[in-house]
Amino acid sequence: MQANKSNLENNSYTNTNAATKAIEMKRFVENFLANPLSRKILWRITKNNRLERILNYYAHKNTKKIKLGLSDYIIYLIVKLIIDRFKASTALSDEIVMQHLSDGVWRKGVSLTLEGIAKFGLRKPFITTAPFLVVWNVTKICNLRWKHCYENADVKAENELTTAEALKAVDKMAEAGVAYIALSGGEPLMRKDWYKIARRIKKHEMGFSIATNGTLLTKENVKKLKKANCLYVQVSLDAANKKLHNYFRGANTFERTIEGIQNLVEEGITTGIASTITRLNYNEVPKLIDLAENLGVDIWMHYNFIPVGRGTEIRKLDITANQREKLLQYIAKRSQRSKISLLSTAPQYARVCMQTIGHVKATHFDVFSDKDESIVGYLADFIGGCGAGRLYCAVEPDGTIEPCVFMPIRIGNILHDDLRKLWVENEILNKIRNRESFDVCSSCDFRNVCGGCRARSYAYFGRVDAADTGCINYKKKNRKRKLTKIAIRKVASSRIRGKKA
Repeated sequence: MQANKSNLENNSYTNTNAATKAIEMKRFVENFLANPLSRKILWRITKNNRLERILNYYAHKNTKKIKLGLSDYIIYLIVKLIIDRFKASTALSDEIVMQHLSDGVWRKGVSLTLEGIAKFGLRKPFITTAPFLVVWNVTKICNLRWKHCYENADVKAENELTTAEALKAVDKMAEAGVAYIALSGGEPLMRKDWYKIARRIKKHEMGFSIATNGTLLTKENVKKLKKANCLYVQVSLDAANKKLHNYFRGANTFERTIEGIQNLVEEGITTGIASTITRLNYNEVPKLIDLAENLGVDIWMHYNFIPVGRGTEIRKLDITANQREKLLQYIAKRSQRSKISLLSTAPQYARVCMQTIGHVKATHFDVFSDKDESIVGYLADFIGGCGAGRLYCAVEPDGTIEPCVFMPIRIGNILHDDLRKLWVENEILNKIRNRESFDVCSSCDFRNVCGGCRARSYAYFGRVDAADTGCINYKKKNRKRKLTKIAIRKVASSRIRGKKA
């Protein structure tokens, strides 16, 4: 017992000490970057993908794979000195450092992060200088007709990119510094050239994942996905029973989807199940998570229903703000005992997790579990809930660029526009980033952590800075406004009666 008590005390001391060091590091970084000269130096090192090239050179210098110009080489020497000192101070082995630097997604992510800090400062929530992630709807073709399909997918789009144009689009995303591309649709596996697109993504050392209805995940296709270095496959499944899933997705799809998931798990590809929750399958969530655990997948994700595309036809099936709050609370609590990751695309999930279990859950981007409140709050402020216009954007089958797959606002075209310039200068994207101007969210204590779903605000009010009706705070604020209006009318009415008397 005494030994156990000693271990607990040591662990408590270690955790407290780590928390103190993290806070000290946070303050040091903030003070350092508050200095205009420091940020100017960082900008010269990072701008226009320079740091990614330099880190790539560092990782492959012995292979002569990368060549640097004179100015880049001088910067490389400075970066090398910083990395070497960092290794010495942290006792990290060369093997671990080189493993990270050899990972294209990691290199690009670090480069975008530091470049974002140099460009925008330590903004809360954080903004990169180019999208970290692009969700690319590569086709409108689909072998199913989902009732809530945001893309209204069915047949091929009129101006869908050709193979040559699609490969050029990948090249342009790589040139902009994009770290990760998620292929979606429609059904991406219906594109006959999907494997060529995947290989081009791999060539540029970007991360690659795919979202599918699962019916085409044959053993052959799954092996091709693994060969293309697909990091993650997300499969749509809306119920744990055949009848309800088939109602949403189409007849005879349930068994084929389950078989596709089993093929992925068998092949060892990181697999997630995505479930769009409406009033019809609200009570299915516990059974869906049970099924996901039993199938051996890695992630179950709640998808926020957004009435866009064919979803506008079933708008009345949207769950209430109270139902969504209870759902997110259930997912957060269940995540404490689940053997798989449980996430949500609802930006309110980060707030609910902080309030319910004391952990930061970065919606569908990442998971953190530090118990120290100051660190939790600090991380959450930077992660920032909704990533549209800050960390990710969408590309349509014809190359149209949009802030989010659920937000059909054209802001450019991947083939004709400079993605980096568009990302920094576009009026709509900058409006999405300005949470101080949002209805309801602007006065919320959790504004930086959450920010509401901009796609829902656009779907319900036609404005990206409107309120998110799916949040309980909107309901409270709306009720308060109604009560205020009633009170004003009563006062006005009493005054009129007084004058008449």
